[in-house]
Amino acid sequence: MLPDANTTCLTRAARLALALAASSFVPAAHADDGWRSSFPIYGWLPGVDAELGVPVDTGTAVSKSNTDILDNLRGALMLSFDTHNGDWGFYGDGDWVKFSNQEGTFRSIGGQHVDAALNTRWDFKGGLITLAGLYTLTHSPSGYTDLVFGGRYFWVKTNVKWDFTLSGGGGNLDIANSGKVAGNSHFSNAIIGLRGRWQNGTTGWYVPYYADVGTGDSDLTSTLQIGVGYAWTWGDLGLDWRWVHYDQGDSELVRHVDLSGPSLGLTWHF
Repeated sequence: MLPDANTTCLTRAARLALALAASSFVPAAHADDGWRSSFPIYGWLPGVDAELGVPVDTGTAVSKSNTDILDNLRGALMLSFDTHNGDWGFYGDGDWVKFSNQEGTFRSIGGQHVDAALNTRWDFKGGLITLAGLYTLTHSPSGYTDLVFGGRYFWVKTNVKWDFTLSGGGGNLDIANSGKVAGNSHFSNAIIGLRGRWQNGTTGWYVPYYADVGTGDSDLTSTLQIGVGYAWTWGDLGLDWRWVHYDQGDSELVRHVDLSGPSLGLTWHF
């Protein structure tokens, strides 16, 4: 009898874990001077929680997405790197995500609050690019902290569709029973933050962290990332939770966006 596919995958994962465990359990060094770089390969699987201000004849209709994580994720691509020379360094990160047929609900139309089940469907895709300088604030055998200063660019394309005849009808609300609105938004912001890790030098376990805040085209943008990982001489394996927030105010098609979900990364140091 052939082995079950899930069992085979688990067996291979266990063999990989044993192979990694057989290597040297020594945390990666954080050198005091000279060039040092790292290149992570990671996957981030976010859910989207957003609010759109859809222009209609009577003003603005506000649609709020559901918060189901991963249900409508259709694609993702993530790249990251950093390099240091002494205390100074450079950090770059790029992310692209796509959601299709995301469910949402109109909360208000033309300033009028609605309680009916006026369902919407979204297509949502966008990219984040962060480029920043680094300066090492603290460094010890138990970890390090870098100051992050730079900028982040956010591009998002979305369209909102509705058909009230499929969800109870729009009643007396002054809006067409069906329609579609699409738009592109681009936001550039200056950011400042902290990134680093606390690690147990005797076992290789560590806690990575990253946080930043910024403003510019956005009223506020912020990022928070924290997790757990294990370090070897050649690199790290880490599992994080990452949250990215944008607040654009009430005058934009995209009013608020939260992208959050787990991230699994494998990093090489050289």
